[in-house]
Amino acid sequence: MSGLARDGPAIETRQLYRRFDSRKGFLFREMTRTEALKGVDLVVERGAIFGLLGPNGAGKTTLTKILSTLLLPTSGTALVLGHDVTRETDWLRPRMGLVLGGERGLYNRISGRENLRYFADLYGVPIAGRDARIREVLERVGLTDAADRRVEEYSRGMKQKLHIARGILHRPEILFLDEPTIGLDPKSARETRKLIRSLVTDGVTIFLTTHYMFEAEELCPRLAILSKGRIVARDTVDALRALVGGDRTLEAEAYGFDDREVDAVRALPGVSKVVTEEFGPMMRLTLRVRTGELTLDQVRGRLPGHAELAVRERRTSLEDVYLDLVEEEAR
Repeated sequence: MSGLARDGPAIETRQLYRRFDSRKGFLFREMTRTEALKGVDLVVERGAIFGLLGPNGAGKTTLTKILSTLLLPTSGTALVLGHDVTRETDWLRPRMGLVLGGERGLYNRISGRENLRYFADLYGVPIAGRDARIREVLERVGLTDAADRRVEEYSRGMKQKLHIARGILHRPEILFLDEPTIGLDPKSARETRKLIRSLVTDGVTIFLTTHYMFEAEELCPRLAILSKGRIVARDTVDALRALVGGDRTLEAEAYGFDDREVDAVRALPGVSKVVTEEFGPMMRLTLRVRTGELTLDQVRGRLPGHAELAVRERRTSLEDVYLDLVEEEAR
């Protein structure tokens, strides 16, 4: 056991690496190595929803599988609830819930209630209280009326609710949710997010991966951004906004800007970054602004001669933060 405390954070990793070796080429003689995680250091406090963001291939699923004891790390330390994920799996697994979602992991030809009864037995839920607990979680996720229908008749949103019911059935201390709303219609996704928020009131720590920026911003008081196997930032959304240049974002659009105009805008007081984007004949300048003193008129003053110029202000979004940090890591 390492020196990390058992009564400390819900999750703590130190220099976590995971490499995958594979063979390809003629007669599979060529060995290739992929580094999915490259020294991940992460701390997740107990009793809240923590979000993990990152592009495809960043290592999110690999990290989640290691933390949930499904995959061994190549090197480094990972503790969950103060216990080592490689040496104390027997202690950890009854205290964890894992929701991968999708069509897998459920038995379609039996009912939702029968699915939960099967998993309750696997999880060691005491028989004396098993059926009462199943009724409780079915009500919690809003599937009481559909409990005795075959799962093959469920919508995708209903199946995702059943996945969550299965994940909380044994009252875990920590719940891993991998892309919990992916593929859901807006109504089902909203219901799922409401359900996830409600679980925190039970004292459950939730580790959530998602591609949806607005979802992370809505659900997660703290989050981390993973890019190319490394944590590039970890903090509150407001602190991450400050990291990339502040709470204000100004945008200027017109039919093209030359380099001198872009440099003139970049030189304005408080501008920390200028991003240029082209949309056909239109061009947009996005300014990250560290001060409240810069005005829209000052931006207009640096871009004369554009009768069609549109300048507006908005709050820096989590998507802005994400794109800036991932782009910076890619350089």
